[in-house]
Amino acid sequence: MNVRIATVSAVSAVLLAAGATAAVAAPAPALTVKAGAAHVQLGDAVTLTGKATGIKDGSKVTVQIKDGKKWQTLPGTAKVKKGAYKLAEKLDDKGVAVLRVKDGKTVSKTVSVDVR
Repeated sequence: MNVRIATVSAVSAVLLAAGATAAVAAPAPALTVKAGAAHVQLGDAVTLTGKATGIKDGSKVTVQIKDGKKWQTLPGTAKVKKGAYKLAEKLDDKGVAVLRVKDGKTVSKTVSVDVR
């Protein structure tokens, strides 16, 4: 058992002396989303904010709303700045709007807003 520990320690010492560093993988792209209000009046805007991890500053995120089984892209967009975004989107149909934010293939979890 002591021989194995000594071997691992010796290998570690050689790697450190040679200047080897551990590779750090970039975080997988991810988006979060929060609604500024749980309820809005018909035609009013809801503010959506969130974090954009592993997504370049300047990238545009879009808002999508669930329409039956499909996702429809809404006109609102925002640019990622310092790993975050903020945008407002008007909701024109009464009922519960299920929303998400998207950048390329990266999508957030959903958030629901009651439109009255």
